[in-house]
Amino acid sequence: MTLDREELRDGWTVTLAGGTGAPDGVAGRAIPASVPGQVHTDLEREGLLPDPTFHRNEQAAGWVGRADWAYRRTVDVDPRGHERVDLVCDGLDTVAELSLDGVVVGTTRNMHRRYRFDARVQSGASGPGSKDLEILFESPYREAGRVAAKAGSMPGPYDEPFPYVRKMAANFGWDWGLTAVTSGPWRPVAIERWSTARLREVRPLVDVEAGEGVLDTHITVERSGPSRFGENTADLDQDGEDDDLVLVVTVSGTTEDGGATRQRSRAQLTPKDDETVVTVRVPDARRWWPRGYGDQAQYDVVVELQTVDGEVLDRDTFRTGFRSTRIDTQADRVGRPFGIHVNGTLIDVRGVNWIPDDVIVSRGDRSRLESRLRAAASLGTNLVRVWGGGVYESRDFYEVCDELGLLVWQDFPFACSAYPEVEPIRSEVIAEARDNVARLARHPSLVVWNGNNENIWLHDADDWGSSLGDRGWGLDYYLDLLPTIVDAVDPSRFYTVASPWSGDESLPANDVDHETHHSWDPWNRLPDTAYRESVPRFVSEFGWQAPPAWRTLREGVADDVLRVDSPGVLHHQKAADGMAKLARGIEPRFGTVDPASFDRWHYLTQLQQARAVATGVEHWRTHWPRNTGVVMWQLNDLWPVSSWSAIDSAGRLKPLAHELRRLYDDVLLTIRPVSDVTADVTAAGARPGGPDRPDHAADGSETAELGTLADTLSFGVSPGAFGASPVEIAVRSARSGQDSVVRVRRVTTAGAILAEVSLPVRSERAGVVVVALPESVGVVDDPTNELIVADMDWHRAVWTPEPDHSMRWEPARYRTTFTPFDGGLDLIVEADSLVRDLLVQPDRVSPTGAVDRGFMTLLPGERVVFRITGVAETDVPALRSEPVLWSLDRVLAR
Repeated sequence: MTLDREELRDGWTVTLAGGTGAPDGVAGRAIPASVPGQVHTDLEREGLLPDPTFHRNEQAAGWVGRADWAYRRTVDVDPRGHERVDLVCDGLDTVAELSLDGVVVGTTRNMHRRYRFDARVQSGASGPGSKDLEILFESPYREAGRVAAKAGSMPGPYDEPFPYVRKMAANFGWDWGLTAVTSGPWRPVAIERWSTARLREVRPLVDVEAGEGVLDTHITVERSGPSRFGENTADLDQDGEDDDLVLVVTVSGTTEDGGATRQRSRAQLTPKDDETVVTVRVPDARRWWPRGYGDQAQYDVVVELQTVDGEVLDRDTFRTGFRSTRIDTQADRVGRPFGIHVNGTLIDVRGVNWIPDDVIVSRGDRSRLESRLRAAASLGTNLVRVWGGGVYESRDFYEVCDELGLLVWQDFPFACSAYPEVEPIRSEVIAEARDNVARLARHPSLVVWNGNNENIWLHDADDWGSSLGDRGWGLDYYLDLLPTIVDAVDPSRFYTVASPWSGDESLPANDVDHETHHSWDPWNRLPDTAYRESVPRFVSEFGWQAPPAWRTLREGVADDVLRVDSPGVLHHQKAADGMAKLARGIEPRFGTVDPASFDRWHYLTQLQQARAVATGVEHWRTHWPRNTGVVMWQLNDLWPVSSWSAIDSAGRLKPLAHELRRLYDDVLLTIRPVSDVTADVTAAGARPGGPDRPDHAADGSETAELGTLADTLSFGVSPGAFGASPVEIAVRSARSGQDSVVRVRRVTTAGAILAEVSLPVRSERAGVVVVALPESVGVVDDPTNELIVADMDWHRAVWTPEPDHSMRWEPARYRTTFTPFDGGLDLIVEADSLVRDLLVQPDRVSPTGAVDRGFMTLLPGERVVFRITGVAETDVPALRSEPVLWSLDRVLAR
């Protein structure tokens, strides 16, 4: 008989089982519960808890995480002709005791792993059949307290006990997140009935050998063993465990020439065996490629466990793709690179960091995940880093990444803190790591496992050792335990010790010349121009803050009038000194902003975020191949908050997202200071620890001479045929060669053309081309009244010699017309003068309003079409008004 799975989704209740602080109406009440789910959503749905993400409700919901909760329902454990009945829990958050009719069948203390319990319990004379299932969740704080008493205090950035319990760290608050400590069966709970044997684990590992796809499927089975139901199942075959078993793996898909292929392999297990490897070879297999490098070819795989007579006992179906991967960290003349190679091709990584998409993580369904990931792909992203303060994401997440060609860098869940190495934590780390490395092995998108986020960097920089003494703080996990598990369970994937990591304990963890780097001195204490002071080999974190879209913030706070310093707006800023850092970021370019001028502040923070991220990406991407990747912090948000995200918690694209589309295109055009290539660069002592760090000076650590950046470029640089110029054109092309023309104009702030030249851009292969500028367009006469504009195909770059607040911007003159289409309006803007950083914010007019562009700069005679969805023709007057339609000259006008 084939394994039968019955998911237990209906008929649940949740009851307060202990704790204080609950409002009236909670104690003693059996509340209808959603499973999968977490208690916050059930309380909120019943009107017993205000939405913790709204305004300042976070504080009123704090009692939930300190309470105990009992989930209950009736469950049928009758075997229905099978030999085994298991209670299967795909995810329990977090500390739980499970019982059937009062008989304990299992306990858990880890949100990050799956559990299976034998449901064949005796309960008086009732025997198998209908039983009362209870899952009693204890407050994670209580478990953390027990572990902390045993392990001692662990240093870290926040006064919350997340290191002591294997639970999503971000539930305890972060510099972009609220504190909402959840409990509940956050992934499905099911009854599985089976006989003879089942598939315990299926680990498909892929490779490509001489054009042939190779699938090595590592399979472990579990045999049923004797039943404990006695006479109630006496008619069942109790000799099943002595039978031979057959494993059949079938791979179906298409070959490179478009033909259909169906390959099958078999293996037989004797009664003494419970594991084997079944290899299937697919001749002329189509390869899976990252986005932008080829198709995401996938093959259907069916794994069947059969009796020798051909009866199917269990089946697993999934899709996978054939590709080879390699991460190059071999020392070169600069240090150590971090080059991600897929199918022998070095990938130009343009990535984003991913945090949990909701603080109540069970609310994230496939539709929502797919919406975020498709948006990321549309912006040019080809890698998503799943950050270590969150969770191992759902199968849906990785399947969507497989389909879209988004490479996945997966952190193990350790972030920004020392972690105890005592029991029971150590055993839980082993179990969860092995479970998830095996679970995710089937996904071709997954290419990197990372041991932790910033823990080694912080340990050294913040002197954790002085308080830890000789106590373990997680280093053994990162250097020994986790790489051993990855090597044993999935040796096809690369393991890196940490992010950032320099490849050797003898080096500072965040050395710019070695492997991965986090760039947080800009934002924390330096202007964004400091990004140009070094070229890290691979930037796995950097970013700049801005508030969410106006509508998202307006719907997220109860302030009567939005002000920079109004209570709700301030509460939805969690970064240390965050508002002051936003102000310090704006000031060098745009001057100071009155806190009462919320609309101007909102516009300028969005523009500063886009400009700052552009400064880093343009600099690093045009120093390929010294730098092989940038991974922006962060893609998404889990509540309406000022943060580093490109997409806010409502799914609205901030202007940064549209700027990323330009920055992450296969071809990037930029105007940069000549010194970026010709000058020696030194790396000052970088302060550690992510975006939420105090604003203080460098610690006096020694600087490291990097040498001349131009010496590290492998691709052609055009000769200096023109006179000296403070700026030059740099073109980064990820395509196989580039043959185009760049048009460069020096114009006044009114848009009058002072000089113009067209210059060839040619390269035979992907790389960087640097084009020197003649003085006529590269040197300005009046730095407050002139700027340089470069265009190549649809790409545009703009450079101003002075900060925007010092430029003598002329009033923008333009005409607007609207053309309706099914679902919205096209706004056509025709410029009669220079129009600098024109922004349309249709969400200010309609909750569903969205636009396909961010900030746009136009020269006289140019036109641009903004496609606006979610609005109606009656909205036209509002769409023409400020601050819905706004340009920089108007925002800066005194």
